[in-house]
Amino acid sequence: MLKLKFVVLFAAFSLPVMGQNNAGDIFEKAADQLLTQNLELSLEIKEIASNGKFKEKKYNVLIGKSEGIERTKTVVQHPPKLKGITIVITDYPEETGLIEIFTPANGKIRKMKATSKNMALVNSGVSISNYTSKDPSQLRFELKGTEEFEGKSCHKLQVIDILDLENGKTMYLIEKNTYRILKITAYNKDGTEKSITTYSDFQAIGKLKGKTQPMFMVNKEVKKAKHNEIRILKINPRPDLKEENFAIEPVVN
Repeated sequence: MLKLKFVVLFAAFSLPVMGQNNAGDIFEKAADQLLTQNLELSLEIKEIASNGKFKEKKYNVLIGKSEGIERTKTVVQHPPKLKGITIVITDYPEETGLIEIFTPANGKIRKMKATSKNMALVNSGVSISNYTSKDPSQLRFELKGTEEFEGKSCHKLQVIDILDLENGKTMYLIEKNTYRILKITAYNKDGTEKSITTYSDFQAIGKLKGKTQPMFMVNKEVKKAKHNEIRILKINPRPDLKEENFAIEPVVN
């Protein structure tokens, strides 16, 4: 079964915002800068082992949401032997979602329910496709003071999903001057670190006022002796996305 180890970025930015307290206000200012829905992007991922050897992968991704239904379409561009493999995930608001996997080698589409177990087969870690909007009432924000990161003074903000305590807490470092999210640390339920992701190379998104996106990310899973470097090559808003844009199409080589 294909395991796509891609994109550890947008999940962190897809959480809903809360303006009920200072911590929520800080997160809202940070989240408002980011484009997380109705977009297209191209990205490359370098998986680097502890000995310095690496693998490169490239993907084209569509993300759209309409009438409460969230869709993600990922098409493999590299390596050549996997080119054209397409994964479409449809997440419905009140029922189990659907995963469709198209394999060019046999021209077949495999369908399965988007259960937690099945999502683990097509994703690794926190990815674009396994995050959906959450009810603000299930999130708890808490400001934990300030912390220096790469010479910048940051707000230290803790986020806890009170309905999903098995995944522990998440800690954000948000730059005070710009409200850019620079680092996210995810913890296990027992309080140990699970993963660390850093964000840099912030760039404006076309002509969208106030939208700035990190174009480079580094993700490290604490228990694994490797890390991923993720580079966004292109990102564009796509407010025109419709259901048919997420249909699986044959690959023309």
